Formats: sequence, C-alpha cells, structure tokens
Amino acid sequence: MTPELQPLPWRSIVRGVVIVYIVAFVAGLVLATVGITPQTDPGLYPLISLLVGVIGVAVALHVADTTRPACLVAMGVGIWLLSVTSVLVGAQSLADWLQSSISIAATMLLGRLLLSITLGEPIQSPYAPIVRSMTQTRRNV
Repeated sequence: MTPELQPLPWRSIVRGVVIVYIVAFVAGLVLATVGITPQTDPGLYPLISLLVGVIGVAVALHVADTTRPACLVAMGVGIWLLSVTSVLVGAQSLADWLQSSISIAATMLLGRLLLSITLGEPIQSPYAPIVRSMTQTRRNV
C-alpha cells in the first residue's frame, strides 16, 4: 500500500510568504531608519537580514502549523517569486535576483531549524523507533 499524499495547505503557505515578506520589509525600514544600510555596513547588514529572515520563516512555519518539506519549498519559491518586485522597482538586478535563491534557501532551512530548536521538538531519525525498541529491557516478572 502506498501512502496517500496530502494536498498542500496553500492558504497557510501564502500566509507564511506574506508574513516573511512583511517582517523583512519592516526590518529593512527599521534598519534604514537607524542608519544601517548595505552601503554603510556591508558586513553587518547581511547578517542582520539573514537573522530577521530566519525569524520570519520560523514564525511563518509556526503559524502555518506544518514543517513538511514540500510546504517549506513552496514557501521558499513563493518568497523568491515575490521578491521579483525589487527588480521591478530597480532596487536589484535580474542576475542578483536569480542568485538570491541561494540565500532564500539558506534562510528557509535555518528558519526550520530555529523552529525546531525553539519549540523543543527533537528532529528524529527514521530509525529512532528501532533504536528505542532495541534498548528497552525486558523483564520477566
């Protein structure tokens, strides 16, 4: 018997994309207000942007209430496609937008890891039940 694939929760994915985009946008405005820009702080700005993005992804995944890899990929693709607006307004070149897929993938993976760490959910190996059953002692009472 093959396991039946569940449909993707598209509303949750769209909501997650919007959450990540709004968090990043607001953080960008706050950083610009404080005076931290890519031109003035070329070392600090990318780290802060990555941290804000990771936190946004963790919040979005928590709201979506799923951590399925397919949902994570769909959310990452949605964020990447929505970020094409920076090309349309002239803030980024098309080549930079295409290269941003690497940083978006890293942000998605780190956000998923942060979600697991903050919720205390251990990431389990598929072999965990086998190992637990092998380490249990059996007593004859």
